[in-house]
Amino acid sequence: MARSNFSYEKRRKELEKKKKKEAKRLAKAERKAAIAAGEEVVEPIITVDAFGNVTETWPEVEEDEDEEVDQDEEDTSEEPNPA
Repeated sequence: MARSNFSYEKRRKELEKKKKKEAKRLAKAERKAAIAAGEEVVEPIITVDAFGNVTETWPEVEEDEDEEVDQDEEDTSEEPNPA
């Protein structure tokens, strides 16, 4: 009868926990920095897939149409170069 490789599974689970904990710590530090700077904070959804990879899913944020227009105006207004 085959034996399970318990030590491998245990180590894999420990590494998953460490990755998730580190991702949460970094996200918390970023949120604190953003709050201190007075910025609006949007929370990502952090998940760990079957392979132990940490992935973040950002919720869609609606932007003001005025901001997009201002950026377009800045891009199109070029100053002529004196030759």
